[in-house]
Amino acid sequence: MFWIQVRTIFITGLPEDVKERELQNLLRWLPGYEASQVNYKGEKPMGFALFSSAQLAIAAKDALQEMVFDAESKSVLHIEMAKKNLFVKRGIVADSNSYDQSKRLRTGGDYSHSAYTTPPPFHPPPAPVWGPHGYLSPTPPYDPYGGYPVPPVPMPTPSPVPAPSSYVPVQNTKDNPPCNTLFIGNLGENINEEELRGLFSAQPGFKQMKILRQERHTVCFIEFEDVNSASNVHHSLQGAVIPSSGSIGMRIQYSKNPFGKRKDSNHPIASPGANGAPPAMTYQ
Repeated sequence: MFWIQVRTIFITGLPEDVKERELQNLLRWLPGYEASQVNYKGEKPMGFALFSSAQLAIAAKDALQEMVFDAESKSVLHIEMAKKNLFVKRGIVADSNSYDQSKRLRTGGDYSHSAYTTPPPFHPPPAPVWGPHGYLSPTPPYDPYGGYPVPPVPMPTPSPVPAPSSYVPVQNTKDNPPCNTLFIGNLGENINEEELRGLFSAQPGFKQMKILRQERHTVCFIEFEDVNSASNVHHSLQGAVIPSSGSIGMRIQYSKNPFGKRKDSNHPIASPGANGAPPAMTYQ
């Protein structure tokens, strides 16, 4: 007489309307899974699952123990080792001692709740298959190149944000009430527009800029998203010296009116005053 290795688990706690396919879809991901069936003859459905070895069956038992199978019906699985193996013949799950030979899908034998008998001492303990938090192996990191060697693409070095060369104290006693538009004065005749735009466009809230070159001097109007953004620039860049402007520090004031509007009208105006509203601009 030889000892038969039991590699079948006995599953209870299934909902009454469970389908065999639902149980198969749960078990098919477990290592060593071979076949399963649901027995509907008792008061509650009972499931059986056959694995390729006793070690994998025990590992499956531990992984499925107390698992919530159906949250709606609050079905919690209880797993034990079966007393005998499920018999699979020509792809059909059956058992030689089945009490329903006509359907060949019911497993016979006594599958009442009982403690699993420990195998003989010569059996090695089952190897760990799953981690403590579940039975699924961790998903490997996503590889967008499908394993093909792809040389790294060098990323362009971002150009540095223009910064003033220095700061010079500026007399700014006649300022206007805060608004979202700034008037920039004290710009040299050779001021570089791209240099000026690079400095202000990097500021948070920047919206648009307009440079007006006149016979005697060059001025600039800059609109921001809100008054707070304009106020921050008014404070942080006051007296800043731009290299192309020479050694003169910028004088930053609030415009008399928001960008493109008169103080007493909603119509845009054509030309600015000394520190008036800038001409209306079309947003790009």
